[in-house]
Amino acid sequence: MKALINFICMLLISISIYGQYKDSKEKLVAISDTYQKAYKQGSVYYELGTNKPFTGVLYAKYDNGNYMTMQDYVDGIGNGKWIDFDPYGIKVCEGTYKDNRVEGPITFYYEDGNVKSKGQYLHWKQPIGKWIYYDKKGNVVSTMTYTR
Repeated sequence: MKALINFICMLLISISIYGQYKDSKEKLVAISDTYQKAYKQGSVYYELGTNKPFTGVLYAKYDNGNYMTMQDYVDGIGNGKWIDFDPYGIKVCEGTYKDNRVEGPITFYYEDGNVKSKGQYLHWKQPIGKWIYYDKKGNVVSTMTYTR
């Protein structure tokens, strides 16, 4: 029963996150409705039928219709927040993009929504600075300081 309650809670959280994006003034477009051009790091995204770099939120979905990812883009480049979900719609991690790089604060989650770890990334997923790791009850189990 507890597992069912946790699942329902996480589903509601996922819907709430979608609602935050949907209710924002940002354009929400499926990644499959875009095309890409090479960029110094990754790609620049354009909405199909346009030649203007995309600004808004790009998303992808699993075959079951649940969101896989939601990512902020400005002028076709990943800049802002991104969120990844598992196939059941439960948030797995969230962080920030800077110039198409996963860089800045990031948080990973357990299936029940509790924080698993959090820290900072630098230059495309390179851990930097202090990271904190938690058990499923929210207790700190370890910390690690990463240096360059």
